[in-house]
Amino acid sequence: MKHKWTGNLSLKLLSLVVAFLIWLLVMNIDNPTKSRLFQVGIQLMNEDSVTEIDKAFDIISDETVILKVTERRRILNSLTRDDFTVLADMENLNEMGSVPLTVICSNPAVSWDDIEVSPPSMKVKLEQRKQSEFVVNVSVSGDPEKGYEVGKTEVVQGKTVLIAGPESMLNRINQVVAEIKVNRINADQRLASKLKIIDKNGEAFTSTQMSRLQIKDADGVLLSENTIMVDVVLWRVMNGVPLVVPVTGTSATGYRYTGLATIPAEVNLVGTEEALEALGGKLTLKEVISVEGATEGFTQDFDLTETLSEMEGIRLVKDSDPTVTVSVKIEKSGEQTLMLPLSSLEVRNRPENVNLSFSPADVLTVVVHGTNGSGTIKVSDIKAKIDLGVCSVPDTYEIPVEIELPEGYELVSDVKLVVTAAEQPVDTNNKEAGK
Repeated sequence: MKHKWTGNLSLKLLSLVVAFLIWLLVMNIDNPTKSRLFQVGIQLMNEDSVTEIDKAFDIISDETVILKVTERRRILNSLTRDDFTVLADMENLNEMGSVPLTVICSNPAVSWDDIEVSPPSMKVKLEQRKQSEFVVNVSVSGDPEKGYEVGKTEVVQGKTVLIAGPESMLNRINQVVAEIKVNRINADQRLASKLKIIDKNGEAFTSTQMSRLQIKDADGVLLSENTIMVDVVLWRVMNGVPLVVPVTGTSATGYRYTGLATIPAEVNLVGTEEALEALGGKLTLKEVISVEGATEGFTQDFDLTETLSEMEGIRLVKDSDPTVTVSVKIEKSGEQTLMLPLSSLEVRNRPENVNLSFSPADVLTVVVHGTNGSGTIKVSDIKAKIDLGVCSVPDTYEIPVEIELPEGYELVSDVKLVVTAAEQPVDTNNKEAGK
């Protein structure tokens, strides 16, 4: 029996070795060892060890590292960067300003020997700790429900915050922003906002940079998670508020002031209920137009923000143009300016093979003079005709308008209409249907 097991022992051992080598070969072919790179952010530990000596630090190297992991392919394929934690313990800061990095992998199959860290340490610069005061700017995004706009915002903790940290970091701060979203709100609200810091290049501080700062309210109370509260006050929108422009003075002898027009004629405002009610249904400009000694009409531009700046709790709706153009009408005594709608024209010989557009598009200005002290003439007293027969060929035409006035009136100047004739577009659908 003993001879059976010990016979050809060397041959049996050789077979085992060969089998093992074959197994290794198969394993290396089926599941070979490979390397893979992961980019992972650095997490800080024990930062208090620096602040306790009244110092601050600024990271001057990258805040991420590259991990080269060498392992079996199957293990590598199961890994993500979330499986790795890279720690920089500030208690290990040396005199050269370096903090050694430690890597932990949540997969127990990966050991420290399988990981190569580049760079192996984090570079920091120790500097004096500084505290400065900054104004908080509230940034509003979104739109409340229709009929409302954000009237004003107010930071509950105060208009300013105290920020302490490395002096070089504080010197890079351009503004402190509290972002709030007001989508579809329809009542005053108090909203939470996590502060964001923008540097002088317009870039937001990273979470790592923010972690090295200490932010307090104006009273020195530390803000939890750098969060403040913002009160949002809604104002109501009032559309179609007519503009009123005060006029003073007397026109020159033989002339008279006949009125004015504003562009736009109405504006949309937003304000508190009290401020909107105080308007009385109209907005009167603070500026006064003088027609003293005027012999002809004129236009003048005004900025509504100057008028509204003297009113509390009211302004133009968002994205409105504050410019108002006022056109003042001055006529010779006995003259009248009438606005004749194009729809009242009697049109003759309108061609059917072209599309026509008109300038002016809506009304014609007709200036008349009373020859015998006649009374006021009305638009309905005027008959107007135009012949469009020449417009059959695409082009631009200036065509006289034939004006018929009541007895005792005459035209001060000819009335003309600019007509543009253009080819009609080809209806391809009808062409296809006819085939």
